[in-house]
Amino acid sequence: MSLKKYLLTILAIALSLIYLVPLIWMALASFQSQKDILAGKWMPSKWSTDNYRIILQRAKIGTWFVNSLISSSVATIGIVVICTLAAYTVSRMDFPGRRFLYILSLTGFMIPSQAIAIPLYLMVRRVGLVNNLLGIILPALPSSMAVFILSQFMKAIPADYEEAARLDGASELDIMFKIILPMSIPSIITVAVLHFTWIWNDFFWPLIVMTNEKMYTLPVGLVALAGSDVNIRYGPIMAANVMASLPVIVVYLFMQRYLTRGVVLSLR
Repeated sequence: MSLKKYLLTILAIALSLIYLVPLIWMALASFQSQKDILAGKWMPSKWSTDNYRIILQRAKIGTWFVNSLISSSVATIGIVVICTLAAYTVSRMDFPGRRFLYILSLTGFMIPSQAIAIPLYLMVRRVGLVNNLLGIILPALPSSMAVFILSQFMKAIPADYEEAARLDGASELDIMFKIILPMSIPSIITVAVLHFTWIWNDFFWPLIVMTNEKMYTLPVGLVALAGSDVNIRYGPIMAANVMASLPVIVVYLFMQRYLTRGVVLSLR
């Protein structure tokens, strides 16, 4: 191994530790007493699941978890379906204005979500979706990032497959569903994982559209819980954070191979 590879390996390990240390402390603190946490201990003097019991009894974390799961899952499915069709259209089909439509679909990169928060909220309120999970799901469906990743991946698929299918009499739908989409599975999984994670962790938009405590998602609920006056301390808060992190960690562990491949091939 060359010196450059040694240095890159050391740098990767250092960056991984910087990222993992707070997560490890959070997980260990969820099993500690308040006294151990305030004393700055890493390992609990006595392992206990009391913090998990307290958070499940005193908070609506089960309801918040379900809200987050429904909004993240439904929105992710919608994004995959809509943006896959859009990406196929702008990457594999030839029609007047295709390039303009592709550039127009990517303008979302240039507009920060905070800039359109007020008009978007007014629209959501007008159609009666405040304190409704559809108020989170519907605004998430148009995703420039998803269209970009999927279209870049689809563009890299050789046209020979498509031409051979046309010679065999395949229709446009046959080509899309039987050839292009099966070959685009890594990019589709990449889009699904990234957007599930983003929507699950989103705090800003759910905070705006959800004013009823029963409709909070986990990020909003945990912040409200930390600032509440119900005497819930660091241990239960860490336990709640661990519970909120588990779905994302599980998704990444199972989809890591496809995620890496999808990102690399989409950006080449």
